[in-house]
Parts: sequence; structure tokens; C-alpha cells
Amino acid sequence: MHHQGRDQDGALAAVLAALLLVGGTLIVRELLGLWPAVAAGMAPALALYGGPPVARRIAVAVEVRRFRRHLAYHDRAAG
Repeated sequence: MHHQGRDQDGALAAVLAALLLVGGTLIVRELLGLWPAVAAGMAPALALYGGPPVARRIAVAVEVRRFRRHLAYHDRAAG
């Protein structure tokens, strides 16, 4: 029974998100035109799809840079 409530909450959240996305896209279309509305409608979907891999790549790049600086510092200190 506990899972059923969680499933209903998830379904409600998905429906509300879809309604907000559609409503927001329609409002943007009326205010700014077709192509900005398309971009505004697609941006959340692209962010959800591409966000985690991009964040992971950025985090790895930062750590690699930090490690290289650490190695360079120790090379200068030793030599």
C-alpha cells in the first residue's frame, strides 16, 4: 500500500510537470513567437537528458586538472 501512494505521487508529479511545460510553452509562443517557444519547450528535456553526463564530464575534468597541478607542484618542489 505504501508503494501505491508513492506511485500516485510520481504520476501526479509527471502530469503537473507536463502541464507546466505545455502551458509555459504556449505562453512563450504568444509572447515571443514560435522558435523561442520551441527552444523553451525543448530546454528542460535536453537538460534532463544531457545534464548528468555533462556534469560527470565536468567533474572528471576538474579532478584531472587538480591532480595535474598537484603533480606539477610536487615536481617543482622536488627538483
